[in-house]
Amino acid sequence: MCTGMTVLGAFAAAGSAGFGDAVRLGTSLWLLANGVGVRIGMVSVTLVPWGVTAAIAFTISRFAAASARRVRADQATRPWSIGIVTVAAYLVPVLVAATRLGEQQFPVRWAAVMTALLLAARWGSSRNLARGQFLAPSSRLVILRAVLAAQLTMLVAGAAVLVTSLWIHLKRVEALHEALEPGVLAAVVLLVLQLAFAPNALVWSASYALGSGFSIGAGSVVAPGSTQLGIVPAVPLLGALPAAGPGDMGQLWWLAAGAIAGAIACWVAVSNRPAVRLDQASLRGGVCGLLAGAVFAAVAWATSGDLGALRFTDLGPRLFPLLVMASTTMGLSGMITGLALRLMPRRRK
Repeated sequence: MCTGMTVLGAFAAAGSAGFGDAVRLGTSLWLLANGVGVRIGMVSVTLVPWGVTAAIAFTISRFAAASARRVRADQATRPWSIGIVTVAAYLVPVLVAATRLGEQQFPVRWAAVMTALLLAARWGSSRNLARGQFLAPSSRLVILRAVLAAQLTMLVAGAAVLVTSLWIHLKRVEALHEALEPGVLAAVVLLVLQLAFAPNALVWSASYALGSGFSIGAGSVVAPGSTQLGIVPAVPLLGALPAAGPGDMGQLWWLAAGAIAGAIACWVAVSNRPAVRLDQASLRGGVCGLLAGAVFAAVAWATSGDLGALRFTDLGPRLFPLLVMASTTMGLSGMITGLALRLMPRRRK
């Protein structure tokens, strides 16, 4: 998929780049999607295209599911065993390609990519093994479901921010696209390239909704309170960025997303436990919200990285402000929601 797009791009550009150069570039992008830092020309890139990573994870889950269907009833094979073997087998060509191209950079985000691939393989294999569900009911896994519900809520909020901004700045996006003057093939390649980073954009937009915002390079800030922009690449998707200057009151309404995420996390963790006392419900909701905020900060860290040197380093959410704002907003919202959920039945009586 990666090399196919780069070969199409080479044909569309009709430049001096040959077929071998296009394949090498596509292989580098594939390695980047697996968390391996690459050098494109003289530029070091560590920003993972999570759209491609998601496609790889889906494929691995299908292979793990096919392996699980071959397990006999008398075998004691577990889903984690199938997942580990599947991902290990996939990593062999990744390491071979990285060694062949001389890409020896394995940044810490490589662990995040491997974790995502392992979870995808585990999920795929568990669907075809009658040895229990992936999320069996227990106290700890109820909290896990609550944290996952909060992450999904923040991704929905990020999608809302992104779609709204694209709609508001549609003319700017169209102008950037027309300025590039792409042909049909180049337009397809450009679209696929932007889709490859769409999950990153969703998480960055969710960080914007939490109030901490994100950075498009050193010295820039994109947040509801204020936006400071420097040199921005002429990519149509970046035309959705708000104008530089202080934000208006309408943008501050996005800050409700974090409170809603914390409330949903608390509801998932507490609503099915009617016997929980008032203080326990509040504490459980606060802990779930606090964990959800910390997990979202970790997800935001995984979607950040470098897209070059100097100006284009540290792209992505502003991690420390995000950790503080996400944890406090979701934690307080979870505590208040826990109190409300336990007080509401008493009011009915």
